[in-house]
Amino acid sequence: MKIRDIMRRPFTILDTDTLGTAERAMARWQIRHLPVVSGGRILGMLSQRDILAARAHADPDDDWWTIRVHDAMTQPVQTCGPDDSLTEVAGRLAASKIGALPVVEVGQVIGIVTVTDVLEGEVRAAMGPSAAARTIASDVMTPLPQTVTPESSLVDAVARMIGHRIRHLPVVDGSGTVVGMLSERDVRTRVGDPVAFAGGKHNGFGQLRVKDVMSQPAIAVPFDRPLADVARAFADHRIGAVPVIDKFGALVGIVSYIDALRMVGA
Repeated sequence: MKIRDIMRRPFTILDTDTLGTAERAMARWQIRHLPVVSGGRILGMLSQRDILAARAHADPDDDWWTIRVHDAMTQPVQTCGPDDSLTEVAGRLAASKIGALPVVEVGQVIGIVTVTDVLEGEVRAAMGPSAAARTIASDVMTPLPQTVTPESSLVDAVARMIGHRIRHLPVVDGSGTVVGMLSERDVRTRVGDPVAFAGGKHNGFGQLRVKDVMSQPAIAVPFDRPLADVARAFADHRIGAVPVIDKFGALVGIVSYIDALRMVGA
């Protein structure tokens, strides 16, 4: 299967536009990535993560939404071609830990392919029906992941995420039942730059607990759930990782979209 078979229409933005314009466009089109163009040619990629980072580092006296896209976008940008194979692109997304690639032909942006596109509709085709049927969540999960409780200090939780280089922390109660998920995105949305926050720049949020910021209810999957269904959960709920539970509902692991992409791109 080729990328042209699954790519979507690209919504683009100019490098001279503002972050306010970009954020409104993402909200209107319900997307998280915008190829940045000039004269139809790709210059970079702007993600919601880039916007949150720019907001976190903006001078308090400045209006972040007036920052130019050019000053916040990721560059140089990785791209793919319409005739690249799905398996190849899945591997590149996994290796680079990025969420989307613009599709470029003769220098022009003609589409975009996201992690969701790869995982939602093409897992079975990329792996083959029999492999997809055999591969389950426990085959690709990271076992015994780091966890926090709802009452844990948010500062301590963020420090743990940074120390272990992870973007998601399952939140469990006293019995080990998953009650929520704390993601880097949750942190950035509430308190700004995680590194600065963990380093002491609390900006009045130092007393927050995990329960004040975490996403809930938790979207968890049973250990024997087929990988294709796990991939569908990423797409349906627009999340980057899911806790894996045993038949009693206790946490046994975590599967991220990177884990799933590595399997698809293997």
